[in-house]
Amino acid sequence: MAPTIAITGSASGIGAAIAKLYASKGYNLVLSDSVPSVLKSTTEYIQSQFPSIQILSQQTDVSKLSELESLRDAALAKFKAVDVVVLNAGVHGNYKTEEFGWWGNPEGMRKLFDVNLFGVINGISAFLPTLRTQAKAGSTTRVVITISKQGISNPPGNPAYNASKAAVRFLGEQLSYDLKDENVKVHMLAPGWTYTGMVGGAPGIYIDSVHGSKKPEGAWTPDEVAEYLEKGIAKEDAFIICPDNETSSETDKIRFEWTAGDITVPRLPLSRWRSEYKDEYASFDAARRK
Repeated sequence: MAPTIAITGSASGIGAAIAKLYASKGYNLVLSDSVPSVLKSTTEYIQSQFPSIQILSQQTDVSKLSELESLRDAALAKFKAVDVVVLNAGVHGNYKTEEFGWWGNPEGMRKLFDVNLFGVINGISAFLPTLRTQAKAGSTTRVVITISKQGISNPPGNPAYNASKAAVRFLGEQLSYDLKDENVKVHMLAPGWTYTGMVGGAPGIYIDSVHGSKKPEGAWTPDEVAEYLEKGIAKEDAFIICPDNETSSETDKIRFEWTAGDITVPRLPLSRWRSEYKDEYASFDAARRK
């Protein structure tokens, strides 16, 4: 029987690209998203391109455990097993108030955490028992969690998003450790600048050809992220940190190292963006590139 991959947030962007890539490899797909119209069009598109694979497509609100349990049950009823679970659903959010910004809208922050953080917690709770059972039977199973470089370097501008992704990253690290003696692999995918609907791109799978939107030169396409993920999984990388056409892997490493130094040196938080550290950071960057 063909292997099966379940993907949340798979109607568009990176989730849809991962679905398309794994469909090309003969996987059965379990697709879920909260936007039924886009999910339907993406499902139909992938099925038309890969008619021999089987697809289960189900509208899912990842903030509700019961809906992820329903997705799992439907997947097992149709395919008997799930080999890979990609917990990708997320929202960027713009719940700022005019007077107090993010800090004036705790309910908006809660909504973002319900999807970005509890969507992952719920997904792990729903699917992990199945993955562990299959692993004990001899299969290698996998969990992929979409984190974010913003949850590592914590740039200013969207504190709730950054905090949610930092929390997801730490959950992934703990999960990886807890499963260290089992054949369930955990991978944390941190995309770089990727042109998706979340950042102004087209809302569906057809970014340039159908919607006519133009990808900025510095951004990667979702397909490039999916391909980078596949390469990272092949190497059994726990952290799969994507570069883009503007930021290299070397630059990411330098920035992460500097960020950790805010604690160990110590410096003021978010020092990379503070004017008083501008020259010090430039010297640090140059020294690391020698």
